[in-house]
Amino acid sequence: MIKKWMKSSTIVLTAAVMLLAGCSSSTGTKDTNAGTNAGTKAESNEGSKAEPVTIKVHTWYNLENEKFDVVKQEFEKKHPDIKIEFVSAGDNNATEHLKKVDLAAASGEEMDVIMFSSQTSVVQRVPAGMLEPIDDYLNKECIKFDDEYAVSTQDNGKYYGLPGKSVNFFVAINEDHLKAAGLPIPTDWTWDEYLDYAKKMTKQDGEKKRYGTYFHTWTNPFVMLALANQAENNYLVTDDGKSANITSPALRKSLEIRLQAEKDKSATPYTEVISQKLNYRPQYFNQDASMIATGTFLIAETGGTDKVPATFKSVFAPIPKLNKEDPTRANISSDVLSISSKSKHKEQAFTFIRWFTTEGLMVQGRNIPSWKKANMEEVLDKIIAATPSPEMIDKASLLNFLKNTVMVQAKTPPAYSAEVEKMMQEEFDKMMLQGQDIDKTINTAQEKIQKLVDANQ
Repeated sequence: MIKKWMKSSTIVLTAAVMLLAGCSSSTGTKDTNAGTNAGTKAESNEGSKAEPVTIKVHTWYNLENEKFDVVKQEFEKKHPDIKIEFVSAGDNNATEHLKKVDLAAASGEEMDVIMFSSQTSVVQRVPAGMLEPIDDYLNKECIKFDDEYAVSTQDNGKYYGLPGKSVNFFVAINEDHLKAAGLPIPTDWTWDEYLDYAKKMTKQDGEKKRYGTYFHTWTNPFVMLALANQAENNYLVTDDGKSANITSPALRKSLEIRLQAEKDKSATPYTEVISQKLNYRPQYFNQDASMIATGTFLIAETGGTDKVPATFKSVFAPIPKLNKEDPTRANISSDVLSISSKSKHKEQAFTFIRWFTTEGLMVQGRNIPSWKKANMEEVLDKIIAATPSPEMIDKASLLNFLKNTVMVQAKTPPAYSAEVEKMMQEEFDKMMLQGQDIDKTINTAQEKIQKLVDANQ
């Protein structure tokens, strides 16, 4: 009986060991060469090592400013059997990058890893079969996605990429302008108070004129400011995907914010933003606007760059609330690293995206990762210390924002979200540029988008 028990136990133990052996470390911190093709590691019969595999990583980032040379160096040091070739125009223009990626896919150009600035861009390309599901790779490495990452990339039950930097929306404010207006750093405020701050920091007399704030051209989140950080139904379509969400009180408030700022002349006029094709970076860093609602990807830049030195100190505040009694919330998103379905080196591509979204972002030291196991204060210290002028970044207000804000992720947008946002933007432009009243703007957009939703059911 004992022998029989021992034999059974041995079988169970052996099976458990074999199961564990099938999983590599899921932390991304060990040199496991996870997902690497055995052929790239094995030596041939003659004893010589196989040639390294080169994978192409398509991105929009300025490679020099974002220290992708360090990323390449550190990854290749840890994975000598994989070489990285970054493909980028280097202009930080994610919109133009998407056009080039789509053209490359249509023409059959070789791509391995594609970086997208949002999950919206990912889901728009899944139906076309452009991207490879990575569920099998996650399972092979025993990676439990929700235990590892703060932002989900799931679409229709499958994962089509890993989240890179975490983008939390907050407000960056010129400390000099704040002090000159006699205003404290906001830690808990509403959109009405935001507009009041903007009015008080606006200066239209003297040689150097400025507006209290600047709103950029993106539909999401700048047309839906007060909607984007709601706990539920925080997009132009409801969470269940069955209804347009334009009649939401939070969307109405978002439009009222934009109209009030125009009336107060406390925001850069929308006509100028459109006609002059203004960009938020120069508006803030040239001190043409005192504060901007933006993403945490801007943190490093507030400490200056080699080309744009920091000339003032930035402090940071949470995105304002819709109502005073609401908790302080911020919408959270990320860029996404996906694998091309046509890649000839999918396993090596997965090795790279897993490493980059964990260790790589820490090495890069430019952004806050979506990786839950990252030490947030350590990340901030590294980001700040790596800038030319670390003293220009107020760490205390940054930490206050990160520690005291409930991060809310929007539900994965529908595959037709680009059409939804185009329809909303058209009605918004009529309101801002042609004087269309707010009720007609809301009702027309609701009707148009509902028809689109119904057609896609």
